[in-house]
Amino acid sequence: MATSFCFAMFQGGFVSWFIFYSFLPFAAYAMILLFYPLHSITVERNVSKRECQAGETVEMNLTFTRKNRLPLLFLVIEEELPGDMEDSEDSGIYRKALIFPGCKRTISLSYALEGLPRGEHRFQSIRFLIGDFFGLVEKEAIFDSPMNITVFPTYHELDSLYLDQLFNQGQAGPTKKTHREHSVVSGVREYQPGDQLSWINWKATARTSEIMTKEFEVQKNRDVWIILDNQPSISFEESIIAAASFVHSLLKKGIQVGYASTSSSLILPAAAGRNQRRKIFTRLAKERTDETNALADKGRKGNLPANVAVIFIVSDLTREKMELLNAFRTNRGLTMLCMKNPENLLDEEKRVMTTAMTKGIKVSFIEPEQLRFDRTGVMAK
Repeated sequence: MATSFCFAMFQGGFVSWFIFYSFLPFAAYAMILLFYPLHSITVERNVSKRECQAGETVEMNLTFTRKNRLPLLFLVIEEELPGDMEDSEDSGIYRKALIFPGCKRTISLSYALEGLPRGEHRFQSIRFLIGDFFGLVEKEAIFDSPMNITVFPTYHELDSLYLDQLFNQGQAGPTKKTHREHSVVSGVREYQPGDQLSWINWKATARTSEIMTKEFEVQKNRDVWIILDNQPSISFEESIIAAASFVHSLLKKGIQVGYASTSSSLILPAAAGRNQRRKIFTRLAKERTDETNALADKGRKGNLPANVAVIFIVSDLTREKMELLNAFRTNRGLTMLCMKNPENLLDEEKRVMTTAMTKGIKVSFIEPEQLRFDRTGVMAK
């Protein structure tokens, strides 16, 4: 403006003053943008659903409200996506959008988050950028608009026959004699060393002249514990899918399921129902690979209930993992479920499998391709 004004003053004439007055509106607009209250814009974020399965699509709706109708030439909106989304390939997620709001006070923007990866994704902030016609002035602001989307892992419906064969359900939904209460007395038998005095049936003792004790019903405990191996592996995501599939299928059969992972000392007690399914799936959504083994001390100290089935989902067979599962030896049903083709086992893995079987640990295998294509019929065979 100063240059064109000086040129008009010294040169004079129509052309010089035409240049000055032609540039004056653009310069004035750029000056107004310097003082435009960009931070006064309010942001409202809405999503179609806060919880979904991996691979699903979520619709994101953003609404921006201004306090004035000053015409804006353009508005660049940039969504700062979580790091795991930015690194994902072929996600179909668009980070930036260019819109022309004009004099509108309310601006809406919608986009789809396609193929969401498993995890808990935190959307934190939105960045705005405005400018003038010639790019002389650019102004930006960042708005905090936190929101979490939990993406649960995918799962598959597992065949009941396969579950029975894998966990010996039916003969080893592990049995135990629970708290021997009078409500479950089924008969009498002769006294054996170790029986408590409160179990003695005095009427039967007087009738037979021998010490007789009460016989209790043997109750079946149908609790199952799923333990996930968090060691880094190329089949870690398949292990997550396998754990989710077993949790879903077992809970659907009415079996109480508990959950733990090697990277955390937090143990989720066994329970049934939709609430338990949601708790375990939330844990599975947040699982990441980790070299640490925070669950080893829990096993040595007997923190898991006795006489429950324990299923340890691993990516490979190692002696360390076998010893970890063997620490829960108070449990009758110990299963190590390996995400590998048994024909591709290394010599060391074969030796570990033999040692595990001698210790009463059942070793089963699931190939990642079987879960990927939901071939539970083939798995059962």
